[in-house]
Amino acid sequence: MPYNRKYSSNPVMSFLSGSIVNQIILINVIIYVLEVFLARTAFFDFFGLTPHTVVTKGYVWQLVTYMFLHGSPWHLILNMFIIWMFGNPLESVWGSNRFLNYYLVCGLGGALLSFLFSFNTTIIGASGAGYGILLAYAVLFPYNEIYVWGLLPVRARTLVIFMVIIELGSGITGGGGIAHFAHLGGMAAGFIFLKSDRGVRRFFQNIRRARDRDGNDSWRDPGNRGN
Repeated sequence: MPYNRKYSSNPVMSFLSGSIVNQIILINVIIYVLEVFLARTAFFDFFGLTPHTVVTKGYVWQLVTYMFLHGSPWHLILNMFIIWMFGNPLESVWGSNRFLNYYLVCGLGGALLSFLFSFNTTIIGASGAGYGILLAYAVLFPYNEIYVWGLLPVRARTLVIFMVIIELGSGITGGGGIAHFAHLGGMAAGFIFLKSDRGVRRFFQNIRRARDRDGNDSWRDPGNRGN
């Protein structure tokens, strides 16, 4: 019997059903539009991450909401481009759930490191999560070439190492109002996630192998076939 797959005629629904990367991008764009309309309000103060406010007022939601806010159109475009370009390959390998978990963990990592280096400063943007995505891409596809500014081909692993050095140096010298340590926090959280995730998966794989091996041994032992 022939099977006809139905596709939505609504481009928005098609975009949303495509991947979690698309959904993250759309949410960020919608929130930025909301920012523009609420620019004269306390929107940033309430949803941007200010570590001092989290500690003194208990605004714990800022640990998540800050990564969906952006200070300018270029800030938004750059972060969304990174998420789109490097997030799609990761999601295709990992699946949507694991990618979303990774994205949020990297964003939280950027927030937590801000407590150490930007305690009284308001932090916004998806850059921490974006830098974590770059790290994961370099781990999975280390020899893939990335064209910096569309001209200079650099292997993913080399680019990420270079970016870590630049971010660390800029963070130490205090570079231009950019939350460099939030970027490094996202990468650090991503690194820990990748290392621990491999260990967790290996642990359960070993349990399954041991269970299967014990089951096969029991089957081969005539004394264990029943009474």
